[in-house]
Amino acid sequence: MQTILAVDDELSVRESYRMILGGRYRMVLAESAGAAAKILQERHVDLVLLDLMMPGMSGIEFLACLEKQGVAIPVVVVTALGTVESAVRVMKHGARDYVMKPFDVDQLTLLVDRILREQQEKQELATFREMDRTGLESIIGGAPALLDALAKARQAMQVDSTVLILGETGTGKDVLARAIHYGGRRKEKPFVPVSCCAIPTTLVESELFGHVRGAFTGATDSRVGKMQVADGGSLFLDEIGEMPLDAQAKLLRVLQDGCFYPVGGTKQIEVDVRFICASNRDFTKAIQHGAFREDLFYRINVLPITMPALRNRREDIPRLTAHFVAKHGQRVNSEVREFSQRAMVRLLAYHWPGNVRELENTVERILVCHNQERTIQPEHLDSIIGPAKVQPLEVWGDLEGLPLEEATNRIEAHLIRKALERSNNVQSQAAEMLGTTRRILKYKMDQLGITPPGEPETLAS
Repeated sequence: MQTILAVDDELSVRESYRMILGGRYRMVLAESAGAAAKILQERHVDLVLLDLMMPGMSGIEFLACLEKQGVAIPVVVVTALGTVESAVRVMKHGARDYVMKPFDVDQLTLLVDRILREQQEKQELATFREMDRTGLESIIGGAPALLDALAKARQAMQVDSTVLILGETGTGKDVLARAIHYGGRRKEKPFVPVSCCAIPTTLVESELFGHVRGAFTGATDSRVGKMQVADGGSLFLDEIGEMPLDAQAKLLRVLQDGCFYPVGGTKQIEVDVRFICASNRDFTKAIQHGAFREDLFYRINVLPITMPALRNRREDIPRLTAHFVAKHGQRVNSEVREFSQRAMVRLLAYHWPGNVRELENTVERILVCHNQERTIQPEHLDSIIGPAKVQPLEVWGDLEGLPLEEATNRIEAHLIRKALERSNNVQSQAAEMLGTTRRILKYKMDQLGITPPGEPETLAS
């Protein structure tokens, strides 16, 4: 959760900030600029809401102090001192924006949301530029379905064609999108992410294409959209299936012609943008229900890549778990070093509806809740992923004492046989039940020695 420091000598104003923003952000309140300066020395803050006229150090002096110390925190000045001179003065000292008292709640909320979103994207961009440029090394695993996705991603790095990454929530679509950008020829240009489901429907077009002053109520200034920010680089449209139809029509034109008009504008803008899209939606159903344009789908579905669900790459769970223990252990001051084999079997058997993201959050929670343990046992998982509904012995045979690879194979073989049984041995239907492709299912069946009726038996490798 991002942190906002609200600085105002009036208690009622500070409490108003808490009521308006406290549900979505961590609020820290200070009654003076001096108290705010001490807070900044002790903790991380993502945004400052600052009054100008306060006893002791004024808001202008506080801004000058931040500027002198090189502290790069976005500051929004909220004041009743509404003159052009004061606005120019605070902007010269590095304030990001200026809001008049009494402020409009919706206007302030939208401004804060936008600045913090941009700040987070800027931080993420800096982080990923420090990574290996291909970024694929950060995607852990060796399951066939994952390797297939990574092979397609390497192909996508060589061209500028539009990519559509499909997969359930939590499978790592955003990580793969960044890897494709930083492994391609546009790697030195911006990678601009836009979450289509996180923007209010009425503001999607403004967010993407920008707007001119006066285009709609509240548009007091012109704004550059993310499309223009990404010029020369890549625009990542996450959850594009949630985009409103009006915005879809405008996006289609950009994909066709490379140009657009800002909301309320009359001047056409041309851009050179590589589009990377992602979605967890079934586009066939969305098109049938009129929720997504068929012509737009064909435009974005040039290079489709499917990120597999974690339940379809269970052999990667031990490696991913070890990675997350190493990643979070020291940060949360945990003594945990490993999961016992019986605990790992529990992780392998769990269905992981939230995929890799859920596994990472689960491991971190275990590290915190059982931070004095060096080895995690099955009973430590009961309060986190729930007690086992059945004992492994009842379903997969006695797994205790087996190497993890063999235990994983037994679990996967059981799930595949159950899917084949429910689908009357129609492999395409069984693959759909398991959330994978028929080709990958056949590969796993050959690997595990599973032979449907009517076919010659094979030996497991």
